Amino acid sequence: MNSGSKSVTGLSKYLSGPALYALATVGTLVLFFELWRLTLLIHQWNRAADIPSLVLLKSFLIGMRFDLVIACYIAVFLYVLSIIPGLDISRRRFMRIINLGLLIPLTAVIFFMHMIDLEFFSFFNARLNGMALTWQDTPDMMLSMVWDMYPVVRYLLLLVVVVGLFIWIMRRWQHLLLIKRKASPIWLNLLYLPLIGVILFVGARGRLADKSPIRTGVAYFSSYDFANQLALNPAFTFWRDAIYDARDKEQLEKMMATVDCNNCEQTVRRLLGMPDSLVNRTDERIRREVRFDSSNEDPPNVIVIIMESFGNTKLGALDNRFPYDLSPCFDSLAAEGILFTDFYSAGMHTYTGVFSSLTGYPHQFTELIMKQVPGQTHFRSLAAVLKDHAYNTLFFMTHDPHFDNMQGFAMSNGVNRMYSSLDFDPDEWIGTWGVPDHILFDRAVEVLRESSHERFFAIMLTTSNHGPWQVPDVPFERVPAGVDKEDELNAFKYSDWALGRFVREIQKDSSLANTVILITADNGTPFAPKLDLDLTFLQVPLLILDTDGRLPRGARADRLGSQLDIPATVMGLVRLDYDNYSFGHDLLDSNSTAVDFAQFSEWYKVGYIEGDYYAIYRLRGEPGSCYRLDDLSVDLVQAEPELAQEYVEKAAAIFKTAYINMHRPLQ
Repeated sequence: MNSGSKSVTGLSKYLSGPALYALATVGTLVLFFELWRLTLLIHQWNRAADIPSLVLLKSFLIGMRFDLVIACYIAVFLYVLSIIPGLDISRRRFMRIINLGLLIPLTAVIFFMHMIDLEFFSFFNARLNGMALTWQDTPDMMLSMVWDMYPVVRYLLLLVVVVGLFIWIMRRWQHLLLIKRKASPIWLNLLYLPLIGVILFVGARGRLADKSPIRTGVAYFSSYDFANQLALNPAFTFWRDAIYDARDKEQLEKMMATVDCNNCEQTVRRLLGMPDSLVNRTDERIRREVRFDSSNEDPPNVIVIIMESFGNTKLGALDNRFPYDLSPCFDSLAAEGILFTDFYSAGMHTYTGVFSSLTGYPHQFTELIMKQVPGQTHFRSLAAVLKDHAYNTLFFMTHDPHFDNMQGFAMSNGVNRMYSSLDFDPDEWIGTWGVPDHILFDRAVEVLRESSHERFFAIMLTTSNHGPWQVPDVPFERVPAGVDKEDELNAFKYSDWALGRFVREIQKDSSLANTVILITADNGTPFAPKLDLDLTFLQVPLLILDTDGRLPRGARADRLGSQLDIPATVMGLVRLDYDNYSFGHDLLDSNSTAVDFAQFSEWYKVGYIEGDYYAIYRLRGEPGSCYRLDDLSVDLVQAEPELAQEYVEKAAAIFKTAYINMHRPLQ
């Protein structure tokens, strides 16, 4: 026991000193992180001057959640170390020294990140992230540049002052909570362990929802980009991007080094129909200036509906392989618009469908780009382009907006407002995936009517057609009871019913006239797969409707396309000038010089379709394959090696070029 300790009376004797000290450590760290946030606000005041005060206040409140994550990760290890019987921090002076010896350098590093973030944000308009390691191979050059560009000495003095103040406060906490108090009994310290453990675990996780821990999307709460980014913690963004995903990034970089294709970028630029003057410009990002002959003074509203698992193998208008009428509503809509019959998703997951449909970029393996900082900063999405043309951009989804960091990706790529399960009464939720599709669509109709005084771009992401196949009690025609896959097929029929109901509401509402609707799916519906990258997983519809009847009715377009083509096709429909950074082209442009192809990827395999051939490029040293689309049983690698090699190399070229371009800045 410490010689200077005093006896305690009342309830305080039942409070564990190490537990109080752990909470004080968390609170102090959060306070300092908030002060760093205030410093950034002052440093970037020109970006905040027009933002309402209440919005900025919310940045600080939301920011506390990210601050808690970092603070709790630091405190949890130190807390466990502080209550070891016989070595607890309230009884042993050397343990208090060890505590500070671990806490101070770790905190100093994190404060150093906050300090760097002040200038990093000024330059990149993003919180500190993995880009800071881009020049790790040339540290001398980097340090020299930093020394010449910034007031390094003043920043280091600021860091010394802040760290010194932190040390003083933590020593005061030790004196008040550990030295001055009577040492807590061992049994009391252990009794507090579960409670403090839960507090620190929840704080480190950042949220109570069971789907995922806190994501950067939580910070995107407003239409003000600076306010959203202000809420982030640079240690969090750096750790998530540069450390948590470092193994995946390193693995991807090694694999990319093995991708074998001659003149990858030139090949892709030719496929995209770029002029010869740009084919060899492989030092910059792929970009095509798209300019229309005359400006469109009344461009249409645009709705892109991404249906969950709404693949061709269950659609009567395309390739239904089941003995039931599963898509009566979609089939009736197909008779009123342009239906693309040879269209493919970018992968087998929702995040690949959303990512590629909005950016026109192929997905990258291991690197779930929507969760990483490049996903928030490296793309010129369809939403961002239309937002620059004065569209109100909206995103509607049924479930947790932070699953796959959907909100973070969407709102940092041009979306003004997200609507998700959090915008609905929990009584309306059904199971894992939030509200059922028709509830989401009903809300969307209300919002779009309210937005009808301005042009809007709306993305709808449904989820009801996904296991565990839970559907509400609504009047749609179900498949016969007891049939194989009854629940799954009924979920599909329900989603079809909800889709038709929504589109009919849009069509009959005069306030929503002049609206173009595109219907696709995030991925296909597998049926008796034959290949390791089977096409039934990837075949999806693209149906384009026009409420004003300006597009052909009942047209079937056999032109090959994929989700990479959606942004360019939408821009062709609205006829507004833009710069096309995507890997797709306008499928309605009969004069396009681009080659029609489809590219998709899944689990270290890249698929490529062009003309009559389907090639699969496999990473990890596995051999590629090439097939004729009308005979997927014969691999042409042996029979026609030169032809097979040509198509396999194109698959590799697109994949590698997308990776290279993704890490280049937008011009």
